[in-house]
Amino acid sequence: MTPAEMYDKYADELIRYATVVAGPSSAEDVFSSAFARCVERVDWSEVRDPRGYLYRAVLNEARGQRRAAQRRLRRDAMDAAGRRDEDSTTFVRSEVFEAMHRLAARERAVIFLTYWGDLTVGEIAHRLDTSERTVARDLAKARRLLEELLS
Repeated sequence: MTPAEMYDKYADELIRYATVVAGPSSAEDVFSSAFARCVERVDWSEVRDPRGYLYRAVLNEARGQRRAAQRRLRRDAMDAAGRRDEDSTTFVRSEVFEAMHRLAARERAVIFLTYWGDLTVGEIAHRLDTSERTVARDLAKARRLLEELLS
């Protein structure tokens, strides 16, 4: 399958996935960056599961972008040295949106694939190229945290 065919086939579902793991404002950028990196670096004839590979790439890209944003925020906070305007950083978010973003990217991914993707632990493990035990652990941790945050 060519990269263009893969894009046509998987773009919509991977953008929905990126919306959950990276947030709605970053989803398309995360997907596009992940897809572009894969296209320029990967020999697709050697990839057993291109769809799973792309899911993992989106998750890794979301993590990378989140780390970069956190570094920028820390740097900006240090530069401002207490001059930060609280009103400019306040956003109104729903309770669930806030709770989901308190989860780690992989925990959000597992929640999304479980509840919105209706996948089993085994299917999620295959899609994220990780073990079923890791998926089960992340799912249990995410459920506990969401229950605490939303109760």
